Amino acid sequence: MNRMMLVPAVLAVLVLLGCADASASPGAGAASGERPATAQDLLGRWFPADGVAQGRAFADFTADGGWTGSDGCNGQRGTWELGPDGAFTGTAGPSTLMACENVPVARWVSDAGRAGIRGDDLVLYDAGGAERAHLVRELP
Repeated sequence: MNRMMLVPAVLAVLVLLGCADASASPGAGAASGERPATAQDLLGRWFPADGVAQGRAFADFTADGGWTGSDGCNGQRGTWELGPDGAFTGTAGPSTLMACENVPVARWVSDAGRAGIRGDDLVLYDAGGAERAHLVRELP
């Protein structure tokens, strides 16, 4: 094989390898079985997956675009909106400031830029793609 035929062959292999790598990249969701969340997925009460605050910390998303919750003892509320491919926008309003577990539920919601579903769990990511919260519907 001459050099002129070898260059296109090598380029074709590199392109194919590049495509394979893109589908397996972290955060793509394909390898983890994750998919973008839908509005229907979010509805209901979610607890931190690590069980912190033994069920007292939660976020409850409602169909009217509002959410209420607790950081473990302080009431919290705000709004949420879900766009294409799990794009998430949330707000958090004022909260009481009693000393307790202070699980940062309101910050998770207000800082989230994307929401995904991994198995039965909700995962919130910040705008940079870093996982901020892993939530479950039922406590373990």
